[in-house]
Amino acid sequence: MNSSALQKRYSWENAIFITNTWKASDKFNLTYGLRLSSFSILGEGDYFEVDEEGNVTNTTRYKRGEFVQTYINPEPRIAASYVINPAVSVKASYVRNTQNLHLVSNSTSSNPTDKWIASTNIIKPEISDQVSVGFYRDLFNRTWEWSVETYFKTMQNQIDYRDGADVFANNDAIESELLFGKGRAYGLETLLKKKAGKFTGWVSYTLSKTERKIDGINNNQWYNARQDRTHEIALVGSYQLSSKWTLSANWIFYTGEAVTFPAGKYRVDNRTVFYYTERNGYRMPSYHRLDIGANLELKKKKRWSSELSFSLYNAYGRENAYTISFRDKPDDASRTEAVRYALFKFIPSVSYNFKF
Repeated sequence: MNSSALQKRYSWENAIFITNTWKASDKFNLTYGLRLSSFSILGEGDYFEVDEEGNVTNTTRYKRGEFVQTYINPEPRIAASYVINPAVSVKASYVRNTQNLHLVSNSTSSNPTDKWIASTNIIKPEISDQVSVGFYRDLFNRTWEWSVETYFKTMQNQIDYRDGADVFANNDAIESELLFGKGRAYGLETLLKKKAGKFTGWVSYTLSKTERKIDGINNNQWYNARQDRTHEIALVGSYQLSSKWTLSANWIFYTGEAVTFPAGKYRVDNRTVFYYTERNGYRMPSYHRLDIGANLELKKKKRWSSELSFSLYNAYGRENAYTISFRDKPDDASRTEAVRYALFKFIPSVSYNFKF
């Protein structure tokens, strides 16, 4: 077996920021600021130029410490809040964020092959602009809190693999396997939280959509991002059983991630080749699990405290799908079967914690 090591990449990231809060009145607050980020790509190493078909057309060698390219991005943000009465308030915000470390995900149904890559002379920083508006209310003498918030986000310089890309190749010129475009995300989030009493906790629900549009993928139409989750629910509770014991539970549910499953197959040289159509047009099974725990306070003094924690991850043994692969049925090659794999079932743990 031949093996090769990918060349190392070097970069230098800096940022400065300034922020200020203006209290216009007893009811209205305004916070605004600016972050200026700088990301410099440095040698030593080879950097490439790639044509529209993904072929490397030129390679430039940079010396150690030599600047390849520098991206400078301003990131403004502003947030306003208005208190309608002591129990009710509304908030609105706008923020721009820049990301120079990128996650590239393989969306087919086999094992995930996510890669983290830094910005290069071809891979530009991802930039997002998000606007959000929220409503917040205290209930029952401030023992409960309810909030609802909606948001809309646009994203520049989104990254995804080309159709037919070799995601397993040790390729220094990974840019030859990538395409670039734009994205958008929008949704609604709501939270009901109990803040006081022996029993505390919250229930949250999120309805959302995350999409991309990249020329060369999905007939140049919008398609689901790998991270798209239509529904997400969380139930978290904690009960103070006594001065020493605290019980807790956490249940989560979310829609399965968007994936690309085969739409058909054909035979080549007595070998099955699967045929893929719509990018991320299918879903993994929905994910849910329950975690439970208990904390025992052992000692609590002014300068020292310690506790013993017991927990059980995935308490009812849900076999959530990690991967789904497809193969010919052993007894009938003309038919296809899906094989589902799960990683963890029950995971108990005990830990000892101390603070001083």
